[in-house]
Amino acid sequence: MKIGFLELSHVFANQVKLPYSTGCVWSHCKTVDEISNHFSFDVSDWFYALDGSLDVTDTAQKLSQCDVIGVSYFVWNTHISDRICAEIKKINSNCLIVYGGLGTPKYGRCENFLLERSFIDVIVHNEGEIVFENLLKAIIHNNDFSNVKGITTHKFQTPLEERIKNISEMPSPYLDGLFDDLIAIKNHDYEWESLIELERGCPYTCTFCEVGDRHWTKIIKQDFDKMIREIDWVSEQKIDYLHLIDNNFGMYKNHRIISDLLIDKLETTGYPNTLNITWAKHKKPYLFDIAEDLWKVGLNKSVTLALQSNNYKTLKAVERANENTNLKEVVAHLKQRGMPAYIETILGLPEETLISFKEGLYRLIDEIDYHNYIGIYVMVALPNTPFGDPEYIKKYGIEIKQTSPAFFHHDHPPEKLLNDVNNVVVGSNTMSFDDYIEASGWKWYMISMHFLGWLRILAIDLKKQYGITHREFYDKLFLWFMSNKETLLFKEYNITIKMLKKVFDRKIPWGRKVSDISTIYWEYEEATSIHIAKEKNRFYDEIVEFLDIKFDINANVIDNQFNKMKDPYKIYNGDLEKWARECMWWGRRADRFFV
Repeated sequence: MKIGFLELSHVFANQVKLPYSTGCVWSHCKTVDEISNHFSFDVSDWFYALDGSLDVTDTAQKLSQCDVIGVSYFVWNTHISDRICAEIKKINSNCLIVYGGLGTPKYGRCENFLLERSFIDVIVHNEGEIVFENLLKAIIHNNDFSNVKGITTHKFQTPLEERIKNISEMPSPYLDGLFDDLIAIKNHDYEWESLIELERGCPYTCTFCEVGDRHWTKIIKQDFDKMIREIDWVSEQKIDYLHLIDNNFGMYKNHRIISDLLIDKLETTGYPNTLNITWAKHKKPYLFDIAEDLWKVGLNKSVTLALQSNNYKTLKAVERANENTNLKEVVAHLKQRGMPAYIETILGLPEETLISFKEGLYRLIDEIDYHNYIGIYVMVALPNTPFGDPEYIKKYGIEIKQTSPAFFHHDHPPEKLLNDVNNVVVGSNTMSFDDYIEASGWKWYMISMHFLGWLRILAIDLKKQYGITHREFYDKLFLWFMSNKETLLFKEYNITIKMLKKVFDRKIPWGRKVSDISTIYWEYEEATSIHIAKEKNRFYDEIVEFLDIKFDINANVIDNQFNKMKDPYKIYNGDLEKWARECMWWGRRADRFFV
């Protein structure tokens, strides 16, 4: 019998992730003699690249030759995976389609999901290795799944399977030759991205997170020897990008073993040279040491401070514990080390209001003295979190709208993928949809003006020299340009708000094109920054006019700001795309837009 796997991941900057989830499942299952004797898996039946060349009919036709198909399901591939699997079932009704992954509904919430997807035969809950093994054994014997723990079918669900107690004993697709076979095919021109699992679980129970469920609160660590051998493989294969799968890297002192190895590999082989890290919520002293070592060699751009919100009621509603209560000290400590910080928040969480959202931003720049880039993300409601629970939704009056995929990668989704959707939280009983749109406009305003640097130095100088708080400066500027419709800022604000409304009406995808750089879809703040760069003199002339009218301040105060911004026409010979890529896309966390 034949097995196939479907684990679709977006292509970003010509890179695609190795299909790690399904790789782990099959690496384990094929070690069981009974399974390897009855089932075969051809890596050419492994579909992983979610790009414009992916054809639903062709993919379904190829996979329909399989007897069993395992689908790794998450928010970036849900609808395209559904369409492929529905087509497979039409071609081969005997093909067993098994869904797993963090995009499937939580145990006990699958009824409507399955009613809408008759083509799915089995849903696997939580870890897939053992459950999928037992499913395959049941197929070999009698096709009776009633004793297979951890599944839901159209007719029944079984008790959950226990968590794997020792993930170090689980086979690795890096070390058993599975990924060697895959990359040997060379059937595309993409570069690979690697993922290595340091541990499973997270002690926190944040309601917006797919691993916030109490099922995952116990951390199960990977053996260091296994991780080291996997990193060796990544280095030997000359793979640039490595995702460290650990929800709290830097939580333990011995994480330095991994960071030291990665630094050594970079210095001796050049690979991997880019890391994706989720830093521990509690910033202990040795975390800063690890981060600084990685930063000095270019493996780490910044230390992420994932606040999610500055509002106490919101943090309580989402069960988020920000353990570093003195954020100002943390920011000052990083500044003293010369390391950039990067704050993350989420717009759309319960108990947040328009006022508390604005207050939170002003707290960061006025009280905390934080001025580096800040990421403000949309809240995507994941089905296996409380945001997929009707009672939680009712309690907080959560309003959800469907949009095109909200995982922004600076590229336009291919036409055939535009039907994919994300469920985005756009309101609650404390924030109406109109307030949400206004908050989104404020996000655009503060990021483009302050956190992307166009008025940051000026605002800091005004506070030092004249005692004008950032709140007073930005509030007055906002009111001024809203009443002066001929200004560049009003024009940009108006375009942004109109586009956001169209996004939530499903008329357009996320992102904005700029005529001179038409191959890239920019975030709205970035697009505005490009337009300001093109009309820099006009923009600052308008700011001088504002300062004269509202504060009676001499125009010379703006010279410092004007001269500190990298000019794409002077420094990049008019190459707007190169300037935008290096300064805003790749360099915003490191403030590369300043001279």
